[in-house]
Amino acid sequence: MGKNSFLEPLEINNIILPNRIVFPAFQANYATSEGFVTERLLKMYGKIASGGSGLVIAGGMAVSDDGTPNTNAIKINDDRQIPGLKDLFSVIKKNGSVAGAQLMHAGRQTVSIMTGHPVVAASAIPCPVMKEMPLELDNRGIKRIQDDFVNASARAKESGADLIELHGAFGYLIGGFLSPFSNKRRDEYGKDSTLFFTEIIERVKREVGNMPVSCRISGDEFVEGGLTIDQTRKIAPRLVEAGADLISVGAGTYASMKHMVPTKDMGEGVHVYLAKAIRDVVDVPVICSDNIRSIGFADKIISEKRADLVAICRPQVADPFFVKKSINNQPYKECLDCGKCLYFLRGEKSVSCTQNSEL
Repeated sequence: MGKNSFLEPLEINNIILPNRIVFPAFQANYATSEGFVTERLLKMYGKIASGGSGLVIAGGMAVSDDGTPNTNAIKINDDRQIPGLKDLFSVIKKNGSVAGAQLMHAGRQTVSIMTGHPVVAASAIPCPVMKEMPLELDNRGIKRIQDDFVNASARAKESGADLIELHGAFGYLIGGFLSPFSNKRRDEYGKDSTLFFTEIIERVKREVGNMPVSCRISGDEFVEGGLTIDQTRKIAPRLVEAGADLISVGAGTYASMKHMVPTKDMGEGVHVYLAKAIRDVVDVPVICSDNIRSIGFADKIISEKRADLVAICRPQVADPFFVKKSINNQPYKECLDCGKCLYFLRGEKSVSCTQNSEL
């Protein structure tokens, strides 16, 4: 690989990504209160797909009512949602991208006043940010939510998604089981912190067959007592052994929000080194993310084999045609790092952007 390495196609199981740029799952809060797809979501994802990313991952989609991360998140826990999801994946594919579906459960990083259900987690330890005391899941609760992930994967496949991503990053439920920061269990799910996740991967793979499954993890949680890269380098091969076809590497939890959504002043590609460290120990493609704001830098990452795919989010929110304009050496609207897309930190209802008035 050399210059324009990011334009090289990548085959994963039964799909071919036309290039190495990914629009990662993004909580816009544009769904209905019941989690149904809206015209606003179709418009946003259609434009981003037509803008040139090889893979567009829609989400995060809640697999359970008690795992909904916000008021108007997409849900995938009811067959009534399938028609809207079909429209969503169809608009992504019709506009030239491969369509992914990120499945998630928020765990302790939500609140019962929003979900209408008790908050649940690996252990009865409240999130330092959300502060609500969760119920520790018993074996029945664990199996219920694992069933929800499997059933959601079947709905995603039926709805036309090309790829499924299981969200095990950022301190949400799966990540909460993985991390000593939030998992203090003494049963089998505490002794083997990967078990909750690997059982989901194995069952989802049986459900969807050769359909690629990506696993998103925080390479480092950047909290005292949380996951470090030394630990996640041991976890990632376990996920691959269970059936993961792709590993997507982010960082942080709600308790270290600046690493979940790093600002410009934290440096270009601030967490690429985490993806490289994971890539060194697995034999599947790895996605890197965070503060990658130019196609030139993305190409450098790919050509230097620090990652196989590059996730670029906020620059594509600011200008959905960021990728195509960059390829054609055309000017584009730059992300100003204004933080309006982080609506949940600003007390706003949904994503907005000073550079993109059409959202």
